[in-house]
Amino acid sequence: MRLPGGILRDGARRRDFAFRPLTGVVELALAEAAGTGASLPAKVTAALAATLEHVGGESPLPATVAGLSVADRQVLMGRLAMGLGLGESWLSADCARCGERFDFSVHHSDLPVKEAGEGYPFAEVETSLGPCRFRVPTGADQQAIAEMGDGEALRLLVARCLVARPGGCGAGGDFTPADLARIEAALETVAPEVAVSVQAACPACGTTHVIEVDPYRALFRYSGWDLLQEIHILAATYHWNEAEILALPQERRRRYLELIDRARGMAR
Repeated sequence: MRLPGGILRDGARRRDFAFRPLTGVVELALAEAAGTGASLPAKVTAALAATLEHVGGESPLPATVAGLSVADRQVLMGRLAMGLGLGESWLSADCARCGERFDFSVHHSDLPVKEAGEGYPFAEVETSLGPCRFRVPTGADQQAIAEMGDGEALRLLVARCLVARPGGCGAGGDFTPADLARIEAALETVAPEVAVSVQAACPACGTTHVIEVDPYRALFRYSGWDLLQEIHILAATYHWNEAEILALPQERRRRYLELIDRARGMAR
């Protein structure tokens, strides 16, 4: 799988990526990223920087990861979740028609992804101030506006995404509502997108509902506490130090834990 957007370097778009082997070191880094008090975009940046091997042919430095489009980051978090065994989620909803509560599963690998449009990551927009060029929003933009109200956030986002050109075309606060609508439409045309909602029918009455899916579920469904417990058991049993245990691939670590459980069961 490739990124739907990617990184533009020297006129070429790089869309390749790879994650680091899933060891305890990577799992602990992910858990620590999720456990910080930072904003959600900052947590996503920290999680991807800690777990990626490379992205777009570059090292996954925080600045590089933050500079990815929003959809690219969502795709990467989805792939990370699948690598952690979280590719399927069970969701619950209350039917708005009959009130019945129902459960349904979502396979995140099946969520539609829209590829970037022609001209990505830029869009040309004719505004009341003249022709302007904008780039699609990134994780860094999300982080910059994370604590702002809607109006203030929109003005800053437009200003950040505005690409300077000869003659200029004003700051984010100088555009009219009609300008902002055209800017949004133009960016939606070129920006990649990931589906963040699914349709599910109530089994009792058949009413179809649109249910939101969390693209960042890997941050909240993976606890470092479980890993620390595993380290404790392995250290107490085999007398390995933490670094040795964290260096083990997840699958091998789980096999040792199964052997320990089996030995304990035979001793009873």
